[in-house]
Amino acid sequence: MPLPFLIGPIMLSATLYVSGLVTTPVSAKTRPLGQMIIASTVGMAFTSDALAIVMTMAPVIVGLTFLTSMNAVGVSVLLRRFTGLDYPTALLATMPTSPVEAVVIAEKFGLNLGLVVLSQTIRIASVVVLIPIALYLADGWPGDPARGLDSAYVFDLGGVALLAISALAGGLLFKILRLPNPYFFGSLLSCAVVSSSGLQVAPYPYLVLAGAQVVLGTWLGSVFTKDLFFGGGKLTLALIVSMLCFILFTSATAIVFAELIGQPWETMVLSAAPGGVTEMALTAQFLGYDVAIITSFQVVRICILMPGIHGFIAVARRYESERSG
Repeated sequence: MPLPFLIGPIMLSATLYVSGLVTTPVSAKTRPLGQMIIASTVGMAFTSDALAIVMTMAPVIVGLTFLTSMNAVGVSVLLRRFTGLDYPTALLATMPTSPVEAVVIAEKFGLNLGLVVLSQTIRIASVVVLIPIALYLADGWPGDPARGLDSAYVFDLGGVALLAISALAGGLLFKILRLPNPYFFGSLLSCAVVSSSGLQVAPYPYLVLAGAQVVLGTWLGSVFTKDLFFGGGKLTLALIVSMLCFILFTSATAIVFAELIGQPWETMVLSAAPGGVTEMALTAQFLGYDVAIITSFQVVRICILMPGIHGFIAVARRYESERSG
């Protein structure tokens, strides 16, 4: 299976929590460690050559971000029509952002917190599980259960230590500056700078990377609590269907976009995928696609949409008020 140490824990953890067999929440404090390990591993892909390619693709990155956001708006309209939700809630439930950021916005505008968290988590989990498997099926199942494990790996203590220190320094700096998602963005940027400068960094042993995936997967699956999942009734089913439609529409858009710009369709599908940047970066690395380009698409989309979502919701709230008035 693709991403076994991520998808496996997501599925098992979600099953245990939805069934009610486990109720103790997994602390969100476990997530930063996994994020820093993944982010620093991804940051190594940002060599000077990779950064030059990314800079030349800036207009393409912005264009695909716009198309993804338009898909989100379209799906939110359908969700509102078939569920009777108010439009601000339907829009926030669909917009690709982090569940944590979505909760902050929902609190600010007085929206349904539980529904927004459930929808955002369904979206991320669906992307992480479905897209890697779909790419495997499309490109051919490799038949190697140890794919991603480099048998020729040589442990470099100095290089690994430099990578880890860079990740920690970047994460703490972003945390002090109160920037969003500090332990991913900060670690990613710091390690990208170190890697592109020519300093000798080295990857972690495979078991460390696998452990980070287990941590992230277990936390993400634990969000699907029994009360949250079953409390919505038919609305939960509607959220699942709408998120699947969102993934389908976005993937189709990415494939057409790839044909127009002459890029591999797999790269564009992962670049446009409305999942968490941590998970998509890991997916790109594991499946052997261009990590630097895909991560850049994901990061730029977040940088554009996260500040803009407040404006989207404010406009939707004003539209809803005028319509009801």
